[in-house]
Amino acid sequence: MDPTPNQQAALCQLGAVPGVVGSMVFDPAGAVVLSEFPGVFDAGGLRQLAAQLSADGYFQEWMAGERATLDLRYGDGHVVVRALEGAWLLVLCTLQVNAQLLAMSLTQVLRRLRLGGELARGSAAERPGAVAAPPPAHAPTLVERLRALVAAELGAQASQGLELLAAAGGAPGDLARAVADVERLTRLFISTRKADELGRRMRELLEPAAERSTRRTT
Repeated sequence: MDPTPNQQAALCQLGAVPGVVGSMVFDPAGAVVLSEFPGVFDAGGLRQLAAQLSADGYFQEWMAGERATLDLRYGDGHVVVRALEGAWLLVLCTLQVNAQLLAMSLTQVLRRLRLGGELARGSAAERPGAVAAPPPAHAPTLVERLRALVAAELGAQASQGLELLAAAGGAPGDLARAVADVERLTRLFISTRKADELGRRMRELLEPAAERSTRRTT
């Protein structure tokens, strides 16, 4: 897979999760395609790790398929590996990482990594020499309205929620799942009262879109 700025940004998003030390994407040939590790980690050592894992028959057998996952816990660390369209995402965490927050973040990041690949293959704006046209003026989209609501309600604590909404895309089902994730994060790290209020207001914005989607399918 060819890395894109959107995919690198997805790893940066993952690195902002408390307890995540670093992450990388490597392919079956053992090449590190993307990496987001602190400078104290030796790049050669990371490449060697990727080469050893990709050459291991047991690893390849275990990690076959798009939903494959590997979760390893050590005395002083936690490693998660997820399959990613012919490659693998490896995440190094501390033992203090919140497992629920990590799982939700991985779901969103994997979606962004896959979407980034599709955009790279299908968008003329990503090709060298292409000139992107300025976006037309438009009324705020549902995603933009949801992001504005989360930013206004959560202030300095809104960054993770905004990332979840941005990665969800525009499909009502994906947005509903992202809204539920934002509400869950708010309940975990801020307060139940704030989560209930924010969740109610986000669902009020979602309901018209869900009704339109239902009418189109009937």
